[in-house]
Amino acid sequence: MERVKWDFDSWARNYDEDVGREDWIHADYERVLKLVAEKATGTVVDIGCGTGNILRFLRCERYIGVEPSRGMRVRFREKHNFEPLDGHFLKLPLPDETADAVISTYAFHHVPDEEKEAALREMLRVLRPEGRIVIADVMFESEEKKLRIAREDGILEEVLDEYFATVDELQRTCERLSLQCRFERINRYIWIAEMSPKG
Repeated sequence: MERVKWDFDSWARNYDEDVGREDWIHADYERVLKLVAEKATGTVVDIGCGTGNILRFLRCERYIGVEPSRGMRVRFREKHNFEPLDGHFLKLPLPDETADAVISTYAFHHVPDEEKEAALREMLRVLRPEGRIVIADVMFESEEKKLRIAREDGILEEVLDEYFATVDELQRTCERLSLQCRFERINRYIWIAEMSPKG
């Protein structure tokens, strides 16, 4: 997974301030965190946990953060007095069937499109059979709508610089992985995807 494209270590100090600015990516940021937290119970694995902002809203039995950036892990520890694990979407340092819920907020768009299915497989590996995956991020209904919205809103360069998922492609991936999936649109850019094993 590509990790040199974004300098998360340098961003860690200003991250909380930046996400509070309610720019187009982080519109409804706290509302989104609350909605994801409501869907996560039991043992929760949080991938790309950043500085741990979702901990304000989670009411789970056990929380396991996973974060590839050392700078983010340090900032997380300063805030919460414990440190997340060093790992990422394609390599979670956890045994099989660890989690009742695997969650991710504002991080899945750092996974290249050709690696998204592998990332979901890895999330499934650590998920218990009755568990669920909850991903909140910028998404678009289709590639066509992604480009149309990006042009209309003058953010084409920013959109093309990331790997924002499309709902139609994630639905096809869910079919291949025998997952039930449900998508909820929060605003013009943000969606919450819920996925769970069929049967």
